Amino acid sequence: MSGVFCFFASSLPLCNNRIQQMKYLTIAVFVVIQLSMLITSCHRSEKSPGIQPGETAAEASGTSQIIIHRYEKALFSIPKNSFRQGLDKIAPEYKVFLGDNYSSPEATDQLLMFVADPQNQQVYSECIKRFPDLNQLTAGFSEAFGSMKKEIPGIKIPAIYTYVSGFDFEYPIKYSDSALIIALDMYLGSDYKGYSKMGMPLYISSRLTPDHILPDCLKEISLALIKTKKTPVLLDAMIEQGKMLYFADALLPETEDNIKIGYSAKQLAWCSDNEKNLWEFLIGNELLFSAEAQSMSMFMTDGPFTSSFSQESPARTGAWLGWQIVRAYMKNNSIPFADLLADTDSQKILEKSGYKPGK
Repeated sequence: MSGVFCFFASSLPLCNNRIQQMKYLTIAVFVVIQLSMLITSCHRSEKSPGIQPGETAAEASGTSQIIIHRYEKALFSIPKNSFRQGLDKIAPEYKVFLGDNYSSPEATDQLLMFVADPQNQQVYSECIKRFPDLNQLTAGFSEAFGSMKKEIPGIKIPAIYTYVSGFDFEYPIKYSDSALIIALDMYLGSDYKGYSKMGMPLYISSRLTPDHILPDCLKEISLALIKTKKTPVLLDAMIEQGKMLYFADALLPETEDNIKIGYSAKQLAWCSDNEKNLWEFLIGNELLFSAEAQSMSMFMTDGPFTSSFSQESPARTGAWLGWQIVRAYMKNNSIPFADLLADTDSQKILEKSGYKPGK
């Protein structure tokens, strides 16, 4: 198959018209991604050799070190009076964004509109101010990828790109086996005034910080590796999310748990204090093996808190419980990491975990 795929910014139901305006602006000026990337984001290529045993991440990528390619800098630095020629210069490095049809008059004009727009210029300036360099993130990826290739031999290390997305709230991180793409404008900090002006809920903006980039990237990678069931029950969803968070555990041992899951420290403490109550609620109401949308929504959907519990509770408490189950399972059993990701028998994982909150 051939062609291109366009990622558009998405508005959130709770946000005001400002987000909708940004949505239409970004739709008017799109970011082009190759269709092949869309396909491989759902199914890792079996033909890709990836990293070979004994090979470092840097050697596998053909560079002396992990490099983060800053598309936003390359794009916004092109002189407006020679924009087409500037695109020609950056196209080889940023083909994942520009594809093969960037030189058409329509595509060039739309990209120029995007770059010239005052609001986008301001957001780009904020990104440069917040991220003058990405040295710390680069070092973090080097460590995490080194651990990842030890845990999963043969996995391919993706090329890493950053860009200004036009506030792509739904997909701040995009991943295929060959590319990892980060929307820097979605990590400008919880204090970034633009988020509140757009009506961004606090429970979301609180985790749009630079510290969340690396965990979010690794969790996105894990989603491509974790095998899932076509018709999951609540326990399946909990274990799948638990595996995703355990993936972050394994690769980011120094990162705080609240950052990995996107909670505040207070919310994480609430989960620990109420772990037994949460578990008893699930068991008492026979929800673990329920496939009802209401059960899934109550424990797995993002939001300000978990319904049926106090407003001090965080949302996604099912994911947190699944995380504790997976941790117990890996602690009490000698299981290769790759086998954990491939195992879809959630009931077996629960039973062999020995998970008993409150004891």
